[in-house]
Amino acid sequence: MNYIDNVEILDFSNFKIIVSKINGRYISVEKRVGEDKEKLIALLNENEFFSEPIYPKTVNKGKIKTVYISLHISSDCNMSCTYCFKTNRSKGKMSFAEAKEFIDLMINTFPHAGKYIVDPTGSGEPLLEMDLLLSIGEYCKKKSNTIKREVLPMIVTNGTLLDSNSVSKIRNAGILFGVSLDGDKKRNDFFRTDYNGNGVYKKVVKNIKAIKDRTLMGVAVTLTRKNTDLVSIIKHLIKYFPTISIKPVRDFSGDIGVNLNNVEILKQQYSKLMNFLIREIQKGNTEYLAALLNGDDYFGKFILRTILRQRVFTRCDAGIGRFSLAKDGRIYVCPGAIDIEEFEIGNLKDGIDLDKREEIHKIMIEKKKCSDCFARFVCGGECLVNSYYLSSNMNDVDYVMCNLKKHLFKLSLLFEHIIKKTKYYNRIFLACVEKSKRFSEDLNVTEYLNQNPDVSFMDIKMNRDKYLEKERK
Repeated sequence: MNYIDNVEILDFSNFKIIVSKINGRYISVEKRVGEDKEKLIALLNENEFFSEPIYPKTVNKGKIKTVYISLHISSDCNMSCTYCFKTNRSKGKMSFAEAKEFIDLMINTFPHAGKYIVDPTGSGEPLLEMDLLLSIGEYCKKKSNTIKREVLPMIVTNGTLLDSNSVSKIRNAGILFGVSLDGDKKRNDFFRTDYNGNGVYKKVVKNIKAIKDRTLMGVAVTLTRKNTDLVSIIKHLIKYFPTISIKPVRDFSGDIGVNLNNVEILKQQYSKLMNFLIREIQKGNTEYLAALLNGDDYFGKFILRTILRQRVFTRCDAGIGRFSLAKDGRIYVCPGAIDIEEFEIGNLKDGIDLDKREEIHKIMIEKKKCSDCFARFVCGGECLVNSYYLSSNMNDVDYVMCNLKKHLFKLSLLFEHIIKKTKYYNRIFLACVEKSKRFSEDLNVTEYLNQNPDVSFMDIKMNRDKYLEKERK
């Protein structure tokens, strides 16, 4: 075996990081070790760099930790964002009966999941469907009490309708919510406007400031060619949100999002962000890193997986643990796949087509064009929906995005190497562990409920620490 063909050697100033292309394992070595071929090969063998990974079993027989239940309740929106992926806003809305039926179907199909996340955001503004939203929230409470596990509704809103009344209603219904905002006024209002072309930044920030308890609120930031100063973005938004998630725009035209003309600029900006995070951590401030790790941030995922040595085999959980109901009753692998026939895997009447689900899972696992990439076990491969829109082929890849993702993996490896030398590393490691558990079943709560069947799940959820402390005593 030619070991050089099976590893990626990343050179840094006085050390090397070596990554196995076969199974994703990686180690840091001193420069001199990396230059001694015999010692290096022995070290790689010792760390099982050439052992084949154990791929997940058939998806239809695996246990799912979390099932994401997406409800496409409506396409109605009160904004007209330039980069919105929903160009045609078809009329028609989902009824509560249909939403309820789909939640029941998913729980019955996957009865052993540890947790169920219900997302009624759809492709519009969910607060325009307040009555339906509240009904779904209340039903999730009842369902949680029935099955003794969490059925948690979560939405993302554009924030324009978040007055004190709406906030009170959705929180009383047990619904968690995040807000879409792209940074300061100039950055946000370039693409995010109402139907009259007016920016919404001032209105959204005013609404956010009026919310006293923002502990569980996050912000979703869209990365575009006009929104690349990542450090400035998080320094601005940390004033309002404890959780920040920055993700590239869904841009199938190649003009607004990541493309050949700006990918090097974005790589530089992510390098600046990494250096900023390191400087803050060295000063004892982990607030910015925590904000990225708390949510679904693009770079944050790479950091978390690197620190925890997590290896992934698919880009996401589309069709594995994530399912989306369209307004016409058809079921798709994720919200972004709605209306694409190739990603349809069932319907409300007949349930999930397990053969189609297995077929899509196989495509996600194989990723033949990723087989020689050193970042594939942290990246997981290309989004199938993006691939489809690029070339009508699920197996295709976006090489510009691949370029960016390889860079993010390199940064996450370097980041871990540096912060390991700080006294704050253990705190960061434990925070990553806690984040990885967040969407899994709380076994302490499950055990308590099994011993106390008359206690409602929602009661113990709201008073978890009190109940568990009483049990320990």
